[in-house]
Amino acid sequence: MLAAPFRRMARLLSTDVRLERKGRRIGIRVAAPPPEPSPPDSSALEAQKATGIALKKLLDTHRQTRRVMRHLGYLERALAARGQEALNDLPVEVIAKALKQFEALVSNWSDPVLAGLRSQMAVAVLRRSDDPFGGPVSGRRSEFYTDSRLEVRDDSPSAFMEFERAFHGKDLRS
Repeated sequence: MLAAPFRRMARLLSTDVRLERKGRRIGIRVAAPPPEPSPPDSSALEAQKATGIALKKLLDTHRQTRRVMRHLGYLERALAARGQEALNDLPVEVIAKALKQFEALVSNWSDPVLAGLRSQMAVAVLRRSDDPFGGPVSGRRSEFYTDSRLEVRDDSPSAFMEFERAFHGKDLRS
């Protein structure tokens, strides 16, 4: 009973209030509360569960699969936690490596759930690989070496002094 005024005040503060003018009179109008979000589509939830179950069954075929194919195991956990949003949230390099591991692991693509997951992963990699900073790195020794990044190395003081003399136009022989 003592909390009722506080509840009313909290409800009033959380609703949209608009000032309306009708002629010379100004009135306050409380907007209707926003509609509650609709529950997610049950068929989409079932598809996500089916994808998770199929991937889990595939990775359970050998007990060391998750240890050897770490990117695919990480993708499995991310899909279980966040659903299909994980393909948008994970770094594209992780998805690209998981896709390579997935394609190496599956030899029969007759399962429509696994084939669908493969196509979703491929689309996510292709869609996000246009970004020069976020695209997958293929065939390179280092993830760092790209055309869009600068690599800095240390050099000896004598090489620095030689470069400084050449820069200022002094002859090294004198």
